[in-house]
Amino acid sequence: MSIIELEIISIVVLIIIAGLISCFETSITASSRAKIHRLETEGDKRAKRLEHLLKNREKVVSVMLLANNAISIIASALTTKFLLDIFGEIGVLYSTVFLTIIVIIFGEILPKTIALQAPEKCALLFCGAIEFLYKIFAPIVAIIQKIVDFAIGIFQSKKITKTNESELEEIRDTVDLKAKEGTIFKYDKDLLDGVLDLSDTEISEIMVHRKEIESINRDLKIAEILKKAIDIGYTRIPIWQGDKENIISILNVRKLLKALYFYKDDIEKFNLDSVLTPPFFSPNSNTLRSQLFSFRKQKRRLALVIDEYGSLQGLVTLEDILEEIVGEIKEQDENNEINIIKTKSGIYKIAGKTLIRDLNKKLDLDIEEQEEAYNISAYIINHLGRIPEEKESFIIDKLSFEILRKKSNDLLLIKLKKHREK
Repeated sequence: MSIIELEIISIVVLIIIAGLISCFETSITASSRAKIHRLETEGDKRAKRLEHLLKNREKVVSVMLLANNAISIIASALTTKFLLDIFGEIGVLYSTVFLTIIVIIFGEILPKTIALQAPEKCALLFCGAIEFLYKIFAPIVAIIQKIVDFAIGIFQSKKITKTNESELEEIRDTVDLKAKEGTIFKYDKDLLDGVLDLSDTEISEIMVHRKEIESINRDLKIAEILKKAIDIGYTRIPIWQGDKENIISILNVRKLLKALYFYKDDIEKFNLDSVLTPPFFSPNSNTLRSQLFSFRKQKRRLALVIDEYGSLQGLVTLEDILEEIVGEIKEQDENNEINIIKTKSGIYKIAGKTLIRDLNKKLDLDIEEQEEAYNISAYIINHLGRIPEEKESFIIDKLSFEILRKKSNDLLLIKLKKHREK
């Protein structure tokens, strides 16, 4: 075999290797760790090896880039020498044009396109070759990485790391993209968004404010307690003594009715403590995610929300958290009071007790939530610094309001109109 033939074969082999490495790089970059993890749990041995590589994806890609560049440089040098020997100085131009076309088509576009069609299959097929290259070039990449980190450190004082928050944002972006592409239905997207929001939302944002809590005085007679419990209509009701914010226990109405059904003596002699449970307190800084775990661990469905000083702030239930995920839950015979009504003219009539959070979600607004301004009525009073009069109109943050109905110091019904952005 002549030297010319040997050089041609070497150049062709190097271009093929460069194309394969480009294929490795793309398959590693585009592979889904979730799919590989599923294959690993199913017993695929190659998937287990590939999972280890994907945990160090950035280093593996750096190895592939280093190997590809090294192969390309060697191929370029051989091609230039080969064409110089044949054509003289013009061979440099021929070498540049030839390698550019060949490398772009067969070393980059073609292998990367193939890898993108089925990244997981390609990664699994070439897993052994990728591991081999990683073992050879990893030490060199480690040295280069230290040099790069040192250079970056000169211009960047604080190292940027990938946090849980950025991971969640990446998942959110993926869900949004899939929803726009039609891969995920809107209902499924809302469910996923609701689950992701659990870690970002504090229970103070969805709780029933202490002023809105319906509770019963422990000192009342059993008959009065039973009547109030039926009127309130909830399964679990806080019981207070001395002061409304001094919650001493939680009444389980179902247990109460069941016990009274079989009780034959005077109802006033019934031991109410038998259907009472100690109150369960949670700090207002708890996220919905941590509160959900607390409910499951404590086997509770209702918690009283307190601040750092132990003062009562509100009440949150398991159903409140579930509604953040699946939407409002109402039984057919439940009194479903409508708090937001849209008129034909596009104006909204809103009950004063409507929570700011619910208003923002349903009308796509961005009203700032505050500790005291937990509903639209409190928001208006807090912003104006006074209690507005009935039929009074005003504008707050580009939103037009009019007080339709009020009772004493309570704003019962409010008209809201959104201004269109010009």
